[in-house]
Amino acid sequence: MSGRHAAASPDPADSPTDPDEQPSAPLIRVVAGDPTPDELAAVTALLAAVAAGRAGSATTTSSRPTTSGWTRSARAPRPVITAGEGRWRGFEG
Repeated sequence: MSGRHAAASPDPADSPTDPDEQPSAPLIRVVAGDPTPDELAAVTALLAAVAAGRAGSATTTSSRPTTSGWTRSARAPRPVITAGEGRWRGFEG
């Protein structure tokens, strides 16, 4: 990729030799504005919660049987109407 969004290729001479000393890459990059540390913490917490929710829902949705929209919106069938004393034919209103 080239241009404005191209990733900078790391220089092997700049990287430390000890793997424990490697700096971690930033997970979030601010491209505009000047957020406070509290605002960055709130955004980080929100994104972590959304990512955890998606990871958790991916496993639960696959174990749940899927139903069609027609099945979900269908009402239960009407109960059977029986004629007789005290039923709808016996109404004297």
